[in-house]
Amino acid sequence: MECKQRKFALNGLLAAHFAPAAPEELVVARQDFPHWARPDLQRGLEALFAVLPGHRFVGARLRDHDLDFRFADLAEAGRKAVAIGPAVYEDIDIGEARPVRCLTRGLWFAERDAVRFAVLLDAREGYRGVRVRLEIAVAPGEAAVHVSDRIASELRAAAESGASWGGKALVLDHAHDEFEISAAGLRVEKVVPVRREDIVLPDKTLALIERNTLGFARQAEQLKRLGLSARKGVLLYGPPGTGKTLVARWLVGALEGYTKLIVTAGNYGLLEDTLAIARALQPALVVLEDIDLVGGHRDGPWAAAGGTLNMLLNEMDGLAPEARILFVLTTNRPEVLEPALAARPGRVDQAIEIDLPGEAERRRLVERYAGGLAISEELVAQTAKRTGRVSAALIKELMRRAAQVMLERGGERTLELRDVERALRDMLGAGGKLGARALGAEAAAGFTAAFGDG
Repeated sequence: MECKQRKFALNGLLAAHFAPAAPEELVVARQDFPHWARPDLQRGLEALFAVLPGHRFVGARLRDHDLDFRFADLAEAGRKAVAIGPAVYEDIDIGEARPVRCLTRGLWFAERDAVRFAVLLDAREGYRGVRVRLEIAVAPGEAAVHVSDRIASELRAAAESGASWGGKALVLDHAHDEFEISAAGLRVEKVVPVRREDIVLPDKTLALIERNTLGFARQAEQLKRLGLSARKGVLLYGPPGTGKTLVARWLVGALEGYTKLIVTAGNYGLLEDTLAIARALQPALVVLEDIDLVGGHRDGPWAAAGGTLNMLLNEMDGLAPEARILFVLTTNRPEVLEPALAARPGRVDQAIEIDLPGEAERRRLVERYAGGLAISEELVAQTAKRTGRVSAALIKELMRRAAQVMLERGGERTLELRDVERALRDMLGAGGKLGARALGAEAAAGFTAAFGDG
């Protein structure tokens, strides 16, 4: 029985590899890495051992759940020892053709520069999600410790390089299964490309946005060399449906060389981790949608519970001037925002209103959202004029409903004014002023009367 136990325990392998030094005499260096570093750490480990052909790898199995997988436990033989087991891997999707297959638990024995060493890796659920522990063990001695330090430095550089994530659009998700190693992890967002010409805003507004985002990003490195701050915050505010999210999507696609991190309403609980990733993977764009959800005035009725706002303020303040991070915040309710966030240069340096479109912009929107419909210039002009101050989202829905009315009356492609009138009555007749506001129209527009009630 004792022979069988020794055969399947890692203690014997560890002792044989480092003999004559005993396992309890080993010098161990430990590093912990966040979950998102796993793909690049895995690649760093593979590169390390690829040039050490004499190395040996074994998987591991914990015989007792009270044990941790670390060299301190491996040094102990007996009934509760850590046993040799299968190597278990997890595929991490990094938005490329193939995922990165990352080890969950394992141990390497190798020699480098005439120094024997061992590397232990363990990925498991911790208090704040998955963490990756890496330990490097060597026998006592200055030369051995020097080799251990060099290996640790190489693996840390690989893990922190962000090579698997850099330049991509990322979302940090909550855990989907609390019983597996699937805690909050990065996901590559497949963003639908948005062109500059797809954004229908007054030229002055669009130029101001571009100058404070893409233009700033192009000059950020030079600003840093001049000793000026390379970080910036831009607030986009205005009524719902006016294109703030569309602008953010355009910036995500247009900012080349930047890692983009997108925070939406459901993910503000992971904001601290998201900002830590932004610092690690800079230059970075951080999009904070509906910032009023966590950025309400601390003394007002819209103040969010918890310390998310204070954490955000401290994080934005704590960034080094040379940090290349661009924040883009969006809100439909600028009046509720905490002044320390919305009116504080160094956090938000430029606030830009994305207002309801004027008549010229409405004409462009009608043409764009008409899709494959045949629509006359006169109808475009009449629709844009008679709708009044409505959102781009309302015009998009209006054109779809008008097309449905056209099909119902037997039309094929040619839209008529009566189709638009009927669609508006359907959209707004029952809802009145509340319906108008819900669909992104100014209460004072009076456009329902312009089209009549019947």
